[in-house]
Amino acid sequence: MFLSETGFAKPLLPPILDYMSITTKVLCIDLGGTHCSSALVDREEERVVEESYFRCPVDSNGSRAQILREIQEILHMTLSSNPSKPSKVIVSCPGPFDYENGISRMDGMNKYQAILNFNLREFFADIIGIAPESVCFYNDAAAFLLGEVYFRKLEQKRIIGLTLGTGLGSSIYVNGRIEDLNYGSAPFQGGIVEDVISTRGMIGHLKEKFGRISVDNIKDLVQTSGLEEQRRDAFDYLTANLREFIKQYLAPLAPDLIVIGGSIAKANSLFFEDLQSSLEQNLEVASFDECNLFLGLTFEPLNI
Repeated sequence: MFLSETGFAKPLLPPILDYMSITTKVLCIDLGGTHCSSALVDREEERVVEESYFRCPVDSNGSRAQILREIQEILHMTLSSNPSKPSKVIVSCPGPFDYENGISRMDGMNKYQAILNFNLREFFADIIGIAPESVCFYNDAAAFLLGEVYFRKLEQKRIIGLTLGTGLGSSIYVNGRIEDLNYGSAPFQGGIVEDVISTRGMIGHLKEKFGRISVDNIKDLVQTSGLEEQRRDAFDYLTANLREFIKQYLAPLAPDLIVIGGSIAKANSLFFEDLQSSLEQNLEVASFDECNLFLGLTFEPLNI
């Protein structure tokens, strides 16, 4: 739908929501740096509702109206897939963010600048037609880790999750509790960690070493022919710095397992084996199934 004059979006599909019965289904939303995905989760049956999952690009550097419209269109598809009104909404999104109140604090992060200080809790409540208190937010790194703990059935273990992408997300799960480690902002190599271990860190390294480079993201770096030398150099750079980061920051936490996910980790064949062989810690690549993230967010023993 479209934004109203107040800046909020008009409710999705008013005729449908008017007669929808409220159920135990939960609307889960994953708002990433370049995408938004959503699905309905049946909490009683512990499953993602069939044909309710959708994922589409979002221009996080667009205007406020564009960003909200693109998010709303994705939710429209999910809500239109099933005649059940969700009783709750759970949103995974990157920081800085006021997770308690649902307000974006992303400033100077090269994403979502246009929704700085915008109240997403009220936005989601308004377009879906539920009470604001039924909308809650999780840090994206914490949400990722909940999904991996759920998928691997590791509720009794000490697990660290890392997400590698436009930034670096980090969280730890211990004894039924999850904590955002926020190591992306930790001191490292004369700056902070995600200045180095991130898309901008890898691309910046290549520009410094090779001068001009024809790609500006890791997916294109991996898939574009003729960039074999740059690709190899970029992932050697990632491996070396990720190794030092794990030794400096994660090893002292004595995790049973470190799970590595995020968009960069989808190219794990280019770095994971070398990284694993050079460390004493147990590492695994993420499941890369967003449905696990949604199920982790709604699984009662983990939904803390």
